[in-house]
Amino acid sequence: MPVRTASAGRRLAAVTAVLVALTIGGCTASGESSDRSTAVGSSVAGSVAPSSAAAADTSAAATSVTTARPTATTPRRTTAAKPSTSDPARVTTKGSSTAAPKPTVAALKVTAADHAAAAATVAGMSTTELAGSVIMPIASQADGSIAAQHYGGVILMGTKGIVDGTGPGTPARVKTLVAKLQAQRDRSAGVPLLIGVDQEYGEVARLVHGFTDFPSASELGAIDDTDTAVALTEQSAKAAAAEMRAVGVNVDFAPDADVLPTSGESGIGSRSYGSDPQRVGALVAAAVRGYQSGGVAATIKHFPGIGRVAADTHNELPTLTDDCAGWNATDRVPMAAGVKAGVALVMTGHVLFPAIGSDTLPTSLSSHAVTDILRGKGYGDCAGLEYRGLTVSDSMQMTPVTQTYPSSEAGWRALKAGQDLLLMPLDPQAAAVGIVTAVKDGSLDRTRLTDAATAVLALRIASARVAQPPMSVIDSPEHRALAAKARAAG
Repeated sequence: MPVRTASAGRRLAAVTAVLVALTIGGCTASGESSDRSTAVGSSVAGSVAPSSAAAADTSAAATSVTTARPTATTPRRTTAAKPSTSDPARVTTKGSSTAAPKPTVAALKVTAADHAAAAATVAGMSTTELAGSVIMPIASQADGSIAAQHYGGVILMGTKGIVDGTGPGTPARVKTLVAKLQAQRDRSAGVPLLIGVDQEYGEVARLVHGFTDFPSASELGAIDDTDTAVALTEQSAKAAAAEMRAVGVNVDFAPDADVLPTSGESGIGSRSYGSDPQRVGALVAAAVRGYQSGGVAATIKHFPGIGRVAADTHNELPTLTDDCAGWNATDRVPMAAGVKAGVALVMTGHVLFPAIGSDTLPTSLSSHAVTDILRGKGYGDCAGLEYRGLTVSDSMQMTPVTQTYPSSEAGWRALKAGQDLLLMPLDPQAAAVGIVTAVKDGSLDRTRLTDAATAVLALRIASARVAQPPMSVIDSPEHRALAAKARAAG
């Protein structure tokens, strides 16, 4: 940890800002509409409660949204206090400790207060700390180095339904692993890590053994009546979020917002809700509302859309051949629906998109894709989404990235393009060193790095307010009945 030279008063100010954000978020959820760029309705009526024991944790009427993101500025440099290592719920300043408010809300919602508190803390971080905070490596790769590298989160990976490091992969073992990872975090931020997982259900699921087998996107998309499909998608996502939260997962890299072709092959296949952009958009929005009303940050993917390409972007760099008019009418539709629903994260895929000038670099590393279209008003005739939440790259271990740049360069180039969170760099430590070097030599503006770190920390602050449901919600009779009902409807 670098030596900190800021005064105790500045340290206290940064800590107080985080505590105020946690308190405001937990106590005034019904009166924060002014903090939000998009309002979203509450969970659909008739949502199946996970269990009577967990109802208080998962059935809040408030649903989640992301806030309007402040304009990028560099705040006055302050320093967050170094918390006690003996109590993760306390932040310590000059020998005294202040208890953080107990998590009390069910829904995940990032507020303007969260961004302000995050900015105050980020202003006191070194470039090395900032660099680590925007990286999310694989948990098994980061185990033992999380605090030293200042990582902002980790992603749980695994094979055959068993999360790495959990033996049989049961809920109890996953929860134990998450607690172990959280205990390693750099506590200067005062809030838990982001713990991510790919939990789409169906073809892509990490939490399998002992967890409810909820329907996949294709199964939900096969329900004929759209209103029924929307209701069951939202209910299933909310119940799934309760199970994830119960074991400590707070970020789900789902739902998939890709649109399938009306004919021909797709590299996405059953992971998508279908080929009708409007219907896919309705189901994507329902899933976002469900996950986030259950306390888990949802992620729509893979912007700008890879459902209509046949190649697997893990191994190839395919081309999205649409012109802007075609993209506006298809792939953009469900992405816009997810943004309107208040999705916490948007993941950019690895694809060439010549219509916006991305004909040599993947969209994940393209400022035209991330800054101009996803964050901005658009590029050329491709309409922008004006997204204000957290942007995340798809895995940076995938061939389109690793064959383009080494980790030491790919990381800072992704940030420069507009990404906030770098997912799974091939060499996380090299990526962090590369970011620091790029800031020092002027290749990467430090303000861009602080903006990214602020966005990541704001989500961590918001997530810290969410109460953890009891383990009894996992694979409960209510959840199994909901899954069966959804499959029967299709």
